[in-house]
Parts: sequence; C-alpha cells; structure tokens
Amino acid sequence: MVNYRQTLFLIFILVSMPLSGCIDASEDSPELKGETLAEVENPCLQPSQSITQSVTSILVDGDERLFRLSVPSSDAGTKLAVIIAFHGGGGAEEDFDQQNQFDQLGEQEKFIMAYAIADGDRTPAEGDWFLNTAATSRDDNDFSESIIDELSKAYCIDEDRLYAIGYSLGSMYTYEIACQLNGRFAAVASFAGTMPVSPETCNLSGSIAVMHIHGKLDYIIDYDEDWDWKDGEMEGVGTMSNIPGMIDYWAQKSNCQNGNTHAHLFDGDEVEHIVHSDCDGDVRIEHYGMEAQEHSWPSEVDGTATYQLMWDFLSDFTN
Repeated sequence: MVNYRQTLFLIFILVSMPLSGCIDASEDSPELKGETLAEVENPCLQPSQSITQSVTSILVDGDERLFRLSVPSSDAGTKLAVIIAFHGGGGAEEDFDQQNQFDQLGEQEKFIMAYAIADGDRTPAEGDWFLNTAATSRDDNDFSESIIDELSKAYCIDEDRLYAIGYSLGSMYTYEIACQLNGRFAAVASFAGTMPVSPETCNLSGSIAVMHIHGKLDYIIDYDEDWDWKDGEMEGVGTMSNIPGMIDYWAQKSNCQNGNTHAHLFDGDEVEHIVHSDCDGDVRIEHYGMEAQEHSWPSEVDGTATYQLMWDFLSDFTN
C-alpha cells in the first residue's frame, strides 16, 4: 500500500515530468555545447582570468560530460579552492539556486564554482545522480574527480580545499562524495536531501565535515521518518534515512565527542541548530532544522544568506 508521503512524492514527480519533457523536446532549447579547457604549463605560475558560467566539456570514461564553470580573477601563485555544485532532479537545464551569489563570493574569496550537469541520456529509473554507488555505477564519482583533474591542468587548484554542495537529489549525491571520496574532498554542505540507511559503501579513508540543512515541513524528503525509494526508479537505493538519524550517523562515524543543540526563533521560523564537535580529523557535523521550511531552497538560514553560511562552514576545513 502506498502511504500518504509516497503519494505526494509521486504526484510531485508526475507534475514535474511534463514540464521537463517539454523543455527537453523544445526546438528553442538546443543541446548544450561545451568547450574544453586549455591545458596550461605550470598553472600556479599564471594569473587566472575571471570566467562566469562557461559551459565546459570533459571526457569521463570515454563519454562527454558537461559542467558550468565560474573562475575568479587571481594573481599568479594564488591557490584556488573548488566547490562542485550538484543540482536537483530534473534541474540540468536550470540555474543552481543562488548561483550568482556563489559566483560573486567566489570572486571575493578566490574559489572556483563548478556546476555539474547530469548525464542527459539517463533513464528515469537511473536518475540524474547515481546513489548507493556500489549497487549501481561509479560514473558520477568518476565525473566528480575528473572535474578536479581537468581544472588542475588549467588552474592553480588547492587540492586540500575541495568541497561539494547540493540541493535535493544533488544533496543526496553529496553523501556519495562524503562516503566514497572523503580521501580527496574535505567537506560537503547541502539542503533537502538524505542518504541510504545502509549504504553499500561508506568508509572513511580520510575525514569529512558535513553540514546539512533541511526544512521540517519538507513533503518530498521526509524529515522525521525513514522512507523507501519509489518503486521502479533507481533500484538498489533502498531505504532512506530520516534527517536526525542521518546526522547521528555522521557524528558516530566521525567519532564526535561533543554535541550541542539549541533552538530559537528567527523571522518567524524556529531554527534548531545541532553541532557535533571534537571529531576525528577536527571536522564538525552540523545541522540546521527549519520548522517552517518546505523543500524549496531558503534564501537565508538563521539570519545568514544560505550561500554564505555554506561557504563559512566549508572554508573551515582542509583535507
């Protein structure tokens, strides 16, 4: 029997599918074409020029993959952090939330934004981003690492400051990075996702800091209850975790010794802020639970712009 939450989820998918189908089929929406990055000899000896939302093409396991690239201007020798952003389901044609603000902050703080674009040839059963990777495919993990590898040939990349952010299904994918690419990425921050209760692979070869933001009224990704992935799509993903359980999972996995929780009202919304600290690798596990927030990306959290809050967290950590 399909429960009420699953029914709402299926309704959302059915409502959104015709829209994305029209976009994909429209003659007014030509297929994206990307440019390859020009390899530079000794990138750290060269200054970088500002680039905003340039569609970039790379080969991953023999297939072309695309991402949108924003690079700050910088002097020679300036090491640039990298944030890879993962869009929500069906969001390949859309702007990432607050992308202009992320780009502007990247110019100020000297970090690169790479907005990953999902493989357009995937079926609905596969989904935009592969989850529970050991049960499906490593394609998106290879894509994530290939983005870093290609950027390092053209720019002075700080390999110790690699980060990922995501929204909805993209948020779920950041936990693939946290579980499987923690030897390379230092931290993830995301909104409105979750991860499997029993991931096929989640080993900490390095340490990983985690920030998760979630609306407690989210009708798509339930806050309080575990839920089974919709039948017939992304088989093998399995049961998905409630949000407090997921935060506890990362706190235990990171061997955090201290936990602090406080809640207060901000602009009519009660915000619960949980911080697990004194963890292995000096990471933190942080969570903002927003009582009045649903599934849509918030412009700010607890009085701070969301893009700024994420960067403030990410930039605390190196790998």
